[in-house]
Amino acid sequence: MTTEEQYLDHVLTRIRAAIGNADTTVKERVQTLDEQKRYLWESKDIDPHEIRSVRENILNIHAIGESAIARRERLGRMLDTPYFGRIDFNGEPIYIGVHTFHDFDTRTNLIYDWRAPIASMYYDYELGPASYTSPTGEVEGDITLKRQYRIRGGRMEYMLESSVTVHDDILQRELSANADDKMRNIVATIQREQNRIIRDADAPTLIIQGVAGSGKTSIALHRVAYLLYAHKDTLTSKDILIISPNKVFADYISNVLPELGEESVPETGMAEVLSGIAGGKQKYQTFFEQVAELSEKPAAGFTERIAYKSTLEFAARLDEFILHAENTLFRPADVKIRHITIPHEYIGNLFRRFHRLAIRARFEPMADMLADELDIKYHITPTTAERNQLKRELRAMFAEGAGDLALYKQFFTWMGRPDMFKMRRAHTLEYADLAPLAYLRIALDGIRPNGQVRHLLIDEMQDYSPVQYRVIQRLFPCRKTLLGDAGQSVNPYGSSTAEMIGRVFSGSRVMKLCKSYRSTFEITDFAQCIRRNDELEPVARHGEKPQVLGFKNADEEVAGIVRLLTEFRESEYKSLGIVCKTESQAAALHEKLHSRLPDGEIVLLTDTSSSFAHGVVVTSAHMAKGLEFDEVIVPHVDAVNYRTEMDRGMLYVAATRAMHRLTLTHAGRVSTLIGR
Repeated sequence: MTTEEQYLDHVLTRIRAAIGNADTTVKERVQTLDEQKRYLWESKDIDPHEIRSVRENILNIHAIGESAIARRERLGRMLDTPYFGRIDFNGEPIYIGVHTFHDFDTRTNLIYDWRAPIASMYYDYELGPASYTSPTGEVEGDITLKRQYRIRGGRMEYMLESSVTVHDDILQRELSANADDKMRNIVATIQREQNRIIRDADAPTLIIQGVAGSGKTSIALHRVAYLLYAHKDTLTSKDILIISPNKVFADYISNVLPELGEESVPETGMAEVLSGIAGGKQKYQTFFEQVAELSEKPAAGFTERIAYKSTLEFAARLDEFILHAENTLFRPADVKIRHITIPHEYIGNLFRRFHRLAIRARFEPMADMLADELDIKYHITPTTAERNQLKRELRAMFAEGAGDLALYKQFFTWMGRPDMFKMRRAHTLEYADLAPLAYLRIALDGIRPNGQVRHLLIDEMQDYSPVQYRVIQRLFPCRKTLLGDAGQSVNPYGSSTAEMIGRVFSGSRVMKLCKSYRSTFEITDFAQCIRRNDELEPVARHGEKPQVLGFKNADEEVAGIVRLLTEFRESEYKSLGIVCKTESQAAALHEKLHSRLPDGEIVLLTDTSSSFAHGVVVTSAHMAKGLEFDEVIVPHVDAVNYRTEMDRGMLYVAATRAMHRLTLTHAGRVSTLIGR
């Protein structure tokens, strides 16, 4: 047995002993809880103070028991893979894993958490001089050895000496693995540039611009785990909020934080945030519906309205209108309380005195001040009814009591662009109007910032407009991590770049991830022909060349896809995504395939789905964003279906979901967008 095998055996022995201790603790706590509950039940004349004391004791015992259970679960996971790396720093071996393991008998750390300051050297340095920042200051020294391990089921599969951050062999083996039904942690293969992003604790807003397959979402989640570790005394999972593109994606990433030993964090969508500001009463078109309409047959003026409302200029004009409303739409009038008349000039001056408050938030304190002055100067104490009447009269002086929507419509008339607003059927707002309306309401009514959220993470940042980000800034004045890729926008008319977002959030820092790890070199090279990104660096992992298969008609194309599914079932791959341009095309193809395949073999993912599915999935390019599959089939890649710049974005997103195999099918003339 080698020295390394002996160390692994020693660690596993100590972990098993710790699991035994945790089991004993849990059993003792359960027994004590039963005794305490029985005592409460059987004691008829117990003193109320003693009842309170026993109940508090029960709660404490319960908390200790839950902590022991959590430790037991964590130790159980460590038995499978206790650590993945080692560095020898200043002569001391430092083993690195997902979690710290402290041997209380020898009072030493057998394993260090990957987030610990000393573990950062594993990612940042080669052999030679190195340093890390400890709580007591900078520690300098030399790394004389670096090793990487693959341990599964408590058995060492291989060990490699390494003189670089993460050895190519380890990285290639991990990247060659099959896609799972959940995103997994990547602690064993974090690269130097990724580690800088994860551990950045200075930027108030960190904007991550990452190419397709760069691991930006995974890096952002590891960043959350790092922040929870580094600020464990002041930050909990409940203090963090993720704004994700849809429920399927939220489910897909839900495994990462628990794997890293942290609780899952709350999640919501941008539309839910915006509609919540408006009270949830206004009907609106969803982002999915907007993208679907743009992909099919948009009505006249629809794209122009979306494009204009996604500009910085539009956001600036909205600010100008709010100032105009404050200066001109409040029309003070005389107010009479009993025999006293308060002149309109005084009302106007009082309105301006409260300029620090939102416009409609001023009327109540104005009414209170007027009532107080009537009491002091004229010894008149207004009744509750008189106070309420005074507030109503003050409100009516602002734009004659116009509501939010009426003022929003007035905004377009004021700037000479009434054509830029169109209400849809059933009194439904276009999606592009939801954020500006919410922003206007904040200016009119004010908003209490969300103090509970202390770190906000926004994925697919390119899909949100400057006005949406201004709303976010007002609602969440906390630290933020934003991530996305301008090259993966499914709506070129309403997307934002990292630079545009940076202009909204002062003091923001933009960091780029340019290396693409997801797809083979051949798939990445093919996708580059669809949409060129000169910053993208493909990883040197080779595989099959993508296929473009032509068929005589639609029925033969479906039959060809069925044959591809048969080949998939016979392959080593575990997941296959059939990624269509639109949701309606996905639904139609799913129905055709479903009739030819066994029940339950193929799943349709739509905007109403709530969880990711394993195996064969049919979905749209919009829904597929952020997901990855071993194999991807992109159907209907003909010159009619894929022809516009928006189609190019959809096709690029679809192609870059593939890890190992990519096939495009078409009936009729192939699209010119594939660049062949």
